[in-house]
Amino acid sequence: MAQSRTTHGLEISQRLKEQAIEWKVERIAWVVMALILLAALAGLLGPGPLSKAVAGDRASALWVEYHRFERYQAPTKLIIHLTPPAREIRLWINYGFMRNVDLEHIDPEPERSEAGADRYSFPFVLNDTKNEIILTVYFKANEFGMLHTEMGLENGPSLRFSQMVYP
Repeated sequence: MAQSRTTHGLEISQRLKEQAIEWKVERIAWVVMALILLAALAGLLGPGPLSKAVAGDRASALWVEYHRFERYQAPTKLIIHLTPPAREIRLWINYGFMRNVDLEHIDPEPERSEAGADRYSFPFVLNDTKNEIILTVYFKANEFGMLHTEMGLENGPSLRFSQMVYP
């Protein structure tokens, strides 16, 4: 029930308890919106400083740069750094990754792609085996949730990492 109060000759209906509750709810909503904005800017909702990650050791023959958090159907990439042991190499990627993404392309392009029992292989013929080679895998995630990736060089090092895909 509204409380009537006379202020300077005016009869004003005031609901002080309800107004105090509304102000608290409004302040909480502003804090929540600010936290969501900060999380997005930091990279917790997609690419950003806190999202950038590396799988593997930068001094090893194989390591990958990726984002921990991705968006559904947003174009993204994995940057694969490798020191090739030979002129011909075969990069493999597990079915779990390939089944949950739309592979756009790999740069430089592999000779072909081959489907195996539990993974895809991509053979490359390289001109330079003395320097680090950078392969870039462009893709779009086509499923929500955790995207588990395993990859490696045939008869060489391998690694695994996970990414969270948001709607």
